[in-house]
Amino acid sequence: MKKVLLAQPIHSAAMDLLKQYTQVVLIKEGNMDEFKEHLKDTYAVILGTSVKFTSDLMDIAPELKVISRTGVGVDNVDVKAATQRGIYVLNTPEANSLSVAEHTVMMICALAKHAIFLDNQLRNNNYGVRRLYLPVDLQGKILGLVGCGRIGTMVAQKCIKAFDMNVIAYDPVLKVAPEEITLAESIDEVFQTADFISLHIPLVESTRNLVNERLLSLMKPSAFLINTARGGIVDEKALIAKLKEKKIAGAALDVFLKEPPDPADELLTLPNIILTPHTAALTQECTARVAMEAVKGVIDFIQGKTPRFVYNKEVLS
Repeated sequence: MKKVLLAQPIHSAAMDLLKQYTQVVLIKEGNMDEFKEHLKDTYAVILGTSVKFTSDLMDIAPELKVISRTGVGVDNVDVKAATQRGIYVLNTPEANSLSVAEHTVMMICALAKHAIFLDNQLRNNNYGVRRLYLPVDLQGKILGLVGCGRIGTMVAQKCIKAFDMNVIAYDPVLKVAPEEITLAESIDEVFQTADFISLHIPLVESTRNLVNERLLSLMKPSAFLINTARGGIVDEKALIAKLKEKKIAGAALDVFLKEPPDPADELLTLPNIILTPHTAALTQECTARVAMEAVKGVIDFIQGKTPRFVYNKEVLS
C-alpha cells in the first residue's frame, strides 16, 4: 500500500476512508524532524497550514507524487517546485466556501453592532456605554468585495438577501457581474465607496501587501475592513496606524502575516478590531468536508484517476 503522510490530524471519517486504501502515518503537529524522516518514502502528503512545503522538503521525498491541501489556499506549498518535479498539488476549493462566507458575514454583523466592544464594556460594569450609540444598521449599506469568486459571491448573496445591502466588487478576472452585484472599474472605487470591504483573493506576489497605506487612506472614516482570505494581503503596520488614528471605524481579521501572531503584536491591543485565529473554515461540518475532499483526491490519484481539483494543471500534460 502507498504511504500517505499527514502533517496534522483530519476528520475521523476521512481518516477511516484513507486507511482502506493506503498506509497512513500521522505525525505530531509541528514535529518537523519526524515529518522529514517519514517524507523519505512517502507517496502522498495531506497538508493543512502547519507546514510550509518547500522545494527542500520535496528534495528529500523522491517518491512523492501528490500534495493534497485541506483548504483552498496553496500559499504554503512551493507550487512551481512541485510542478517541476511532476508532483500534483490538490486543493479543496468548494468544501470550505460556505463556512468562510458565514464567518465573513458574522464579522460584518459584529463590526456593525460593535458586539465585542459592548460585551467587554458591560463585563467591566460600564452599562452606560449603551448611550454612545455606536452600532449602525446594515440595510442600505454598501458592501465592497475585493475578489468575487465563490466565497465572495456567497457573502454578497447573504448580505443582499438578509440585510438588503448594496454590493460592488472589484475582480479583474470577471467580465460579467454575478446577479445583483455591480462590478467596480478599479479597486480604488471599492475602497472609496464601500462601508464594509471584504477581501476574497489568494495570496500571490501581485496581492502581497495589496491593501496598503494608500488604499486604506481611501476608506471612509466610518468604514470597516474584513479579511478572511490571507494575512499577507494586508499591510498590518498600515492597518494598525489607521485603527489607532481612527481614520477607519474598525477591522476584523481571521488571518495574519504571522500565524500565530506574536503575543506582543499591537493588533491584539486595539479595541476597534475583531480577531479570530484562522478559524473561518474550522466548523465541525467544514473540517469533515475538506478532509474528505483532500482524501478522495489522493485515492483517485492512486487508482489512476484524475483528481477533481488539481491546482497545478500543468502536470496533467
